Amino acid sequence: MDEYGNWIYLTPMVLGGAATLLAAAWKFLGVGKPATQGPLDSLYALARRIRNVGSEAELSTIEEEIDEILTAEHAKSANGDETAVDDATLNVAAHRLENLIHDRRALLAKRSAVASAA
Repeated sequence: MDEYGNWIYLTPMVLGGAATLLAAAWKFLGVGKPATQGPLDSLYALARRIRNVGSEAELSTIEEEIDEILTAEHAKSANGDETAVDDATLNVAAHRLENLIHDRRALLAKRSAVASAA
């Protein structure tokens, strides 16, 4: 026992420390995490779509998608779901999207007026 006592005592400590370091590195690198897309990601993706819209009908479709996202998140919040995005954050994002839609509508109207005048 005297000859191997240090090995018996130190080996589990070293292996435990190495396992802890590997687990920390695994978590830091995010290995194995599924790529989830939350409601804010969906709203920001809609902002990119709004900038490239070519018709009023597409803007109406996007407005419906925004309403669906906001309704779903409000329902989650009302039910006490902890994963729900807070209402203030959603309102800020929705307000930004409304401004983008308004600006895009104005640009589309201007383009159609120029095209009809030519």
